[in-house]
Amino acid sequence: MLKVAVIGAGRMGSVVGRQLPDDVEKLIIDINEAKAKVLAEEIGGSYASTLDAAKMADVIAVMLPTPEIDAVVNQLVRVAKDGAIIMNMATNGTVDEKVREKNDRIIIVDTKIIGHAMSMVQGSPAYVVVKTEDQVLLEKIQYVLPGFTKVLMGNADIIPEIAKIGSSEGIRAAIMVRKLLKRYNIPKDWEDIVIYTVCAGTMRSYVENDLGHFAKELAERLEAEL
Repeated sequence: MLKVAVIGAGRMGSVVGRQLPDDVEKLIIDINEAKAKVLAEEIGGSYASTLDAAKMADVIAVMLPTPEIDAVVNQLVRVAKDGAIIMNMATNGTVDEKVREKNDRIIIVDTKIIGHAMSMVQGSPAYVVVKTEDQVLLEKIQYVLPGFTKVLMGNADIIPEIAKIGSSEGIRAAIMVRKLLKRYNIPKDWEDIVIYTVCAGTMRSYVENDLGHFAKELAERLEAEL
């Protein structure tokens, strides 16, 4: 049975932990042991607060903020068993080449998610882009992440910029809508519901080519202007 360790029990780490298939041994590692315990009990796994616990893992998903990645992977390359796969799943950044070179008996692969944590929890689609040309490696990662819409080979290096565009433009749109709504002197919760349902819902309908007549006319006019 494969053993999969998830390092980090935060938002995205919890998403990945919940995606793991039933037929793998699951381990959640977080310096906040209480947080690790909650997630581990939810998914039927074990938990720990130190990286040494990952020494027998076949696949290790590192779900931490970018500034912590090199230090954590630097420790993992010393304890991970031969043949282990370490997935750097931080949205931004890659593992320093000097860290990669410390142990050539393990595989370190950038594995980036295109998706929003809370939306994924609610069932929205998400892709995982793996920076590899090794089909066997890809298939192993696909096996341990079955809940994602797609797990595929691709240029994971561009994912930070893609995510930045999506996040910044989404926030920009929300700020602009709120600003435009101020002229109507409506309660803030009215503004919130317009952004949360009308804006977000219209974006989804646009992607799915499911706009109503009024919104379709708006889209055609805006596409022509832009």
